[in-house]
Amino acid sequence: MAPPTLIERDTPQTIPHAPMRRRLHPVARVAILVILNLTINVACWELASVFLDHELGAITRMPSYAGFTSLYSPDARIAMRCLTIGMAWYLQYDAYDVSALSVLTHAPQAYLISTFYGISSVTAAAALCIEMLSFGLPTLLLRSRSAVHKPSVPLRNRFLLNSSQVQLSNALLATAVYVLVLWAGLKSETLNVFLVTHFDIPTMEAAHLENPVSIGVKVFVAGIAAKAFLLNPSFAAQPLTSGAATPTEDFDPTSATLPMTLEHNFYRFDQRTRTLIQQTTIVNAFLFAGTVQRCMTLKGTEIMGAAGYASMWVAANTIIALWYFWVGDTSPEYEPL
Repeated sequence: MAPPTLIERDTPQTIPHAPMRRRLHPVARVAILVILNLTINVACWELASVFLDHELGAITRMPSYAGFTSLYSPDARIAMRCLTIGMAWYLQYDAYDVSALSVLTHAPQAYLISTFYGISSVTAAAALCIEMLSFGLPTLLLRSRSAVHKPSVPLRNRFLLNSSQVQLSNALLATAVYVLVLWAGLKSETLNVFLVTHFDIPTMEAAHLENPVSIGVKVFVAGIAAKAFLLNPSFAAQPLTSGAATPTEDFDPTSATLPMTLEHNFYRFDQRTRTLIQQTTIVNAFLFAGTVQRCMTLKGTEIMGAAGYASMWVAANTIIALWYFWVGDTSPEYEPL
């Protein structure tokens, strides 16, 4: 009997089973963000109360529990916080963007209470830092960094984003605008008279002692946040190659609808400018609504005064955006080395 023939076979290939990753639903992620935001906020205030004096209680009016009918009720303030978190998640902001947005929206109240209400700079700075941590830390845990904040991602203007000179000079530019607006209001007595009329200001001593340097120290963090939230996203939005210009379509006024006509006449900008307009609109909307709401928690504040004070910061952000429109206008033919 002949011996059996051995058949050579290749080594069998095994395909590893890829584990299935279950992603949380966006609504669940937003709910987790809200819970973490409130938890961190309360925990930080409990910790800060051990080291800080209880100054804010003396200038804060008693909370109204009239529901959403009261602008400064606890329910309305929580709703505003949830709206900010939800919109930030919908707009795909990462921790850097959310932190910058929280600084810009809370800086007006921090400057107001430290300059006109006799609150120490340490307490005002602690309040600003707590809000930044409350919004930024949960987002850092649940969302990865965007392309603008990843140095390895190729972008046309990556050399501008990585340039410490460009970043510092534009942060100083934003700070200078805030200083100019506030200093002009203080020196002309326009801001002082307006606040005394519509706010229950306990003393004007600190306001009269203000100078450009002291104002710059207080708003420098806001200048950094303005640069990060307004300028850097517009840098990143510029097409990677010079040939990738924003496409334009032929406009037919006979068949165009009203939205198409408005877009053709007022919004024919490249992607960089559109991003800058979007960022400016978002920060001004949240700054105005949030500042009015927070100012109304102060004793003796009138709604007109809160709206007027918020409008001054909105105007400053708009001026900064106009400066950044010119700063970020790099030549489309320029190719960085």
